[in-house]
Formats: sequence, structure tokens, C-alpha cells
Amino acid sequence: MNTVDYYLGLDVGGTGMKTGILSSTGELIQTHTEPTNKDAGPVAGLALMEKALRTCVEKSALNFDSIKAIGAAVPGIIDLKNGIIIDAVNLADWKNVSVKTKLASIFNKPIAFLNDANAAALGEAWYGAGKDAESMAFLTLGTGIGGGLVHQGKLIEGRHGLAGEIGHMRIEMSRPRPCSCGHFGCLEAYAGATSVLKRAYEALAEDFNKISDLHEPAQNKTLSCKHVFDAAVNGDPLANRLVEQTSSALALGIINILHFFDPEKVVLGGGMIAAGDDFLNRIRWFVKDQAFKQCAQGDSICFATLGNNAGITGAAIAAMQLLNRPTL
Repeated sequence: MNTVDYYLGLDVGGTGMKTGILSSTGELIQTHTEPTNKDAGPVAGLALMEKALRTCVEKSALNFDSIKAIGAAVPGIIDLKNGIIIDAVNLADWKNVSVKTKLASIFNKPIAFLNDANAAALGEAWYGAGKDAESMAFLTLGTGIGGGLVHQGKLIEGRHGLAGEIGHMRIEMSRPRPCSCGHFGCLEAYAGATSVLKRAYEALAEDFNKISDLHEPAQNKTLSCKHVFDAAVNGDPLANRLVEQTSSALALGIINILHFFDPEKVVLGGGMIAAGDDFLNRIRWFVKDQAFKQCAQGDSICFATLGNNAGITGAAIAAMQLLNRPTL
């Protein structure tokens, strides 16, 4: 009789510490989220990680003896080998924080440590939109753009864990826009949610006849990406131009990925996929028009399906892989 093992996943975010228990049969049997105070600092943040993980197990029918390993998915710039958050922009004062060592000392369990976008990529590759694909590229479209590469069920992380930093590939050389990373012309500077809103305000400032419906939410300081995408679907010419620019920028990034990595699937996740099928179809059209035709077939570009559970699922999978890694 085969026994079922359990793995605990942690996904650290600026608004919440998400946790989940994944069985070796692929079932997410329990989830839990603790609100994050992003300004509280790393000491409070590490304590919250412990609380979130313990509460998740307590809410289930299991105990910690049943947990074989823990996966921790974290944001920011990381030291993959040593399990350290070097810097996390969305978490105040999180610099050189030894997450892996701390969690290992608390729980006395093997700890897998990985980037949050990579964790979401791994989750989608195993149990989400990429589960039937041998290779998959994942883009998370949120405030910025992250990503991950998966081949035959395993992450391609690179020497420093920076493989799949898709948002910072350079797509513009002539008069490039500044990016949050300090460089210029990155994909994120053209297709991240922050960029969409910045370009929207720039366009509205030049819309002297005020033909766009976006002026009202802009004046009320409530303008969001959803306003922009909804207005484009409703025929607003200014919004349509913004969405077209965003779609073409993303398509250019995806074409670069297709021509370099040649994945079977490109999966798009994050908050911006709420823009819906119009957005996806624009991206597909640009890719089909400009990529090698072998790389741009049908639904090879699609939306993610796991939603907020992608990161915890991927973190737990990383924990499982840690224990099943062959010895060289």
C-alpha cells in the first residue's frame, strides 16, 4: 500500500503570507493566509512566516510530523544557494535576511528556497495551464513583470537564480523608458501595470479635447488598469492605443522567449490577466504575425489557471523535489 506524503508551501507577498499543504498525489488539502505588514521589518516578518505555517498545519487534520519538507517562495533579489533575501523592494528593510536558515532552525525540516515567480511557474507547470507541456515559460503580469522557465517539470534557475527574469529583457533601444530596476528599455517599463498607468496619465495630459472616458477616474485619482482595459473594449480610442502598445510590447518579449527557449507553452498569470480574452487575443495576434510560425500555434499562449494558489503549490513542489533530488 502506497503512503501519501505531505509538503508545506509558503508564498511571501507584500500583502499576505500564503501557505498550503500539498500531498504527494497532487491535492492541495489546506490553505491559509496571514495579512502582511510590509513595513514591519524582517523580524516581525519571519515570526509571521512561522505563524502562517503553523496555523496552516493546525487547520488541517495533520501534524508537523506528517510534513516531509517546506518550500519557501520569496520576492526580491535572492541568494539562491544560501537561502537569503538580499533585497525585497515591497518589504521594508528586508535586506540580507537568512530565511532558509531561520525556517530550518524553527521547524527542523528540509527547506527549499526559491523566487516567488519561479514558484508560480512550477505550480502552473505541474498542475495548472502547463501541466501537459514538456516545457513552459511563465510570465506574471502585475505591478511589474516576473517569470520562470520550466523544462520536464524542473525549474531552470541559473547560477544566481535569475533565469526567467523576463521583465528585464531589453525590448527598446531608441529613447527607452526607465525601468524600476534602474535600467532603460525593459519589458516591464512598457507592459507592467505601473507602466500602463504611467503611460495612461501621459496620454491623458495630451488629450486636450478630452475624448477619452479615462479622464473622470484620473481626475478622481481612482484610475486603474481595469479602467484602461474596459475602456478599450468599449471603443475608447486612447485606451485602445494604450492596450495595443501594451499587447505589442508583451508580444515582443514573448517572441524573444519563443525564439530563445522554444517552450511548448507560454502561460500568463498575475493581476493583469483579468483584462480578459481581448487582451490575450491581441497578444496572440502580434506573436503570430511576427514569430516563427512553428512557435505561435493555437493556444500555446494562454492564461494561468491556479490563481493565488500557484505560488504555494510551486513552493510545495520544490520541497518535494528537494527530497527526491538524485545524488551525484
